[in-house]
Amino acid sequence: MPLDALSQVLAEIKARPGPPVMSSAVDMARRRIAIECDDRGLFDEFFTMFGAPEPMAGPAGGQADMHLRIHSQTGCDFGWFHLGGADTLPLDGMEFQFSVTLDTGLFENFEQPDPGWTCFAFRGAKQPAFAFSGRDCLFLLEPRWRSNVMWLLFWRLLRVRADAIFFHASALGMDGQGTMLVGPSGGGKSTMSLALAARGHNFLSDEVAAYEPASGQLCPFRRPVGIKPGPRSDAVEKGLSVENREKISRDGFVRFDISALFPVEDAQPVPLRNIVFLRGFADTPSLSRISPGRNEIGELQPLMSSFLNASHAKRIFELTRLLSASNVYELRLGNPDETAAYLERAIA
Repeated sequence: MPLDALSQVLAEIKARPGPPVMSSAVDMARRRIAIECDDRGLFDEFFTMFGAPEPMAGPAGGQADMHLRIHSQTGCDFGWFHLGGADTLPLDGMEFQFSVTLDTGLFENFEQPDPGWTCFAFRGAKQPAFAFSGRDCLFLLEPRWRSNVMWLLFWRLLRVRADAIFFHASALGMDGQGTMLVGPSGGGKSTMSLALAARGHNFLSDEVAAYEPASGQLCPFRRPVGIKPGPRSDAVEKGLSVENREKISRDGFVRFDISALFPVEDAQPVPLRNIVFLRGFADTPSLSRISPGRNEIGELQPLMSSFLNASHAKRIFELTRLLSASNVYELRLGNPDETAAYLERAIA
């Protein structure tokens, strides 16, 4: 396809009768996302990313904040989606900007002569992975296209929530107090949040925490939980079938609906009161109160999307205020169930 023909490709795709579609919708971070698509496989990715229910035949009904109509069976190298719904932010690919500017980022700007289009390509590629014009997007139909579209939608959701800061952290409510568990990948965030959820606590998220500075609340961001090989609570172990344990050992990381592991209540927003930095593992758990400083601001790990919709100065002020208004701790983890029981007593 000549690179000056994006508008022609879009017009031809729109003019072609589309195949029957399926649809699904989910509420996430106080926003509703609805998808219509002609590809069944996309809905597996929709579940993995957002916990969306099984698709139904036909178009999505009702109102949505983000409503994607996706066509993949186009007969050319590109699929197409149209973004509708209450979301009025420009569909301009700003979600990729941090990836473009980072030396290790996956994307780069892609210059082409067709006016009115903004394009991004995987680094070194010879054609765009995403091309945006108005509320339409052409995306390259390569093997990763389903996950590519879902990641774009994920970062889009975080960008739309300009009133929230998102952290690489687990979040839950304990006795009405919001608690955020912060640590590096493999540091035990998911293991601990699941162990606490199994004890009846208000499970909000296992790896992305959503904080609203104006209200001081943690809001639910409950996606399918990720489980890796290694220590896990007795309740999680009992909730996993032999087949799923083998799948985790084989694949190294598998996502599950938490309600398939053990009973949980619907997630409810809670005021953030405690921030717990995970500091590695020990034979027995230990918790100590600390006075946070500059290092802890860096360790909070706000996701880059939180700086797309607000100035750095505003976000740094909000992070500083967040730490000063919270009880801040360091935790060394032991056995998951022992640590959960210990943390309950210590936080209370």
